[in-house]
Amino acid sequence: MTSRNDSDHELAELMTSLAAIAAGDASAPTSAVEAEQWAACIIGTWHVRPLPGGENVEELFFAGFTAALEQLGTARALATLRALSAVGAGIHEQRARAAADRLAARGLTEAPWSAELGRARPTAAALMYEEAFDDGVSVLVEFSYADRDPHTLGIYIDHNMGGLVKDAFVAGPLSELRDKLERQAAQEVGPAIRDLDLAEARARVEAALYMLDHTYDAPVGEDVRPLRALIDARLRLLPDGCELGDDFEELTPQERDQLLLDFVASPEGQRWRGDEDAEDVVWTAIDFGAGYNHGGPLRWSPVVVEIFMTSWLARKVAREPEFFERVADVLPDWVAYAGRRRGVPSKPLRDAVAAVNRYRAEMLEAAGDHEAWGPAKTFAVAAQQAGVDLSDPDAVGEFIEQYNDGLAA
Repeated sequence: MTSRNDSDHELAELMTSLAAIAAGDASAPTSAVEAEQWAACIIGTWHVRPLPGGENVEELFFAGFTAALEQLGTARALATLRALSAVGAGIHEQRARAAADRLAARGLTEAPWSAELGRARPTAAALMYEEAFDDGVSVLVEFSYADRDPHTLGIYIDHNMGGLVKDAFVAGPLSELRDKLERQAAQEVGPAIRDLDLAEARARVEAALYMLDHTYDAPVGEDVRPLRALIDARLRLLPDGCELGDDFEELTPQERDQLLLDFVASPEGQRWRGDEDAEDVVWTAIDFGAGYNHGGPLRWSPVVVEIFMTSWLARKVAREPEFFERVADVLPDWVAYAGRRRGVPSKPLRDAVAAVNRYRAEMLEAAGDHEAWGPAKTFAVAAQQAGVDLSDPDAVGEFIEQYNDGLAA
């Protein structure tokens, strides 16, 4: 059995090794922003996977890491501590700064960029968005150091993943990004951009980071973890106090019925009027959009089509195989109707409609794959196979007891 003293000794040895490796790279940054990115990447390596028991990795590592750097006692160790102090928060920033000050007092040479660390100031913000489908937005915040070209921190917020941070990047001046987007807009390609209040920029990113931190094993871009400490440090420079509105609108059953009626009366949906199976497909699509889709039941991008067909249906909907065949028949008309209602331009709308056929085979395969089913669907299928009337609460309750007993056996 490993004692607490043995564990502390092993951790100290690990921190000593990591400190030597990190300090060895301290000559690579050529500017303050590069040094801050580098320090954030060091912290990001500690977050490769969660610690057992939910222990805070920075609480575990930061103190020992800064102590090991101070013990190393070189100019490169000093540079590493200075960079860490620029992106660390609270007690971690204080420890790194105090250790760096003690090394500097011994006469060690400071890195040429150390005086500018932590001195970036926000100058402007913008929101980059896609008008056609609103699959996500990028919050762009420009920061400047004295006498240096500004840089822009970009955070992509994915609406199809619950509004979490999906990707992050550091680019040049915001004006250069605007010029590029405006040239693309002139050619009718690419997203649009508008000015964004700095406080709103902070609120949007903080909300998206909250979603990220409360999503298990989120499939995010490879730059999110290495840039996380830099993102947090930059957010602390922005004004707060902005309250974001809740854009979710509950759709009543009556409103859902009316939407279905409007569809079957429309040019796209009139051929399905009176076809109960087809109307069942449309009702399912409306239910998905109203309850699970950012933007509601009329927002159908190619990505939304993919999520609905290959993931949501397989996990949530317990129906006969014939139902899923009808999805592939009816959904193109629903997507076309929804796009017309939203004013989606013809080219992207054609892409969304074509996505239905593209994901047809994958949907049918997923619908028949028991491992892809969610717990509720697994239960519903089991109940149906047992002949349980799902409209009878007593019968369902009795089956639940038998079902749970079977799981526990």
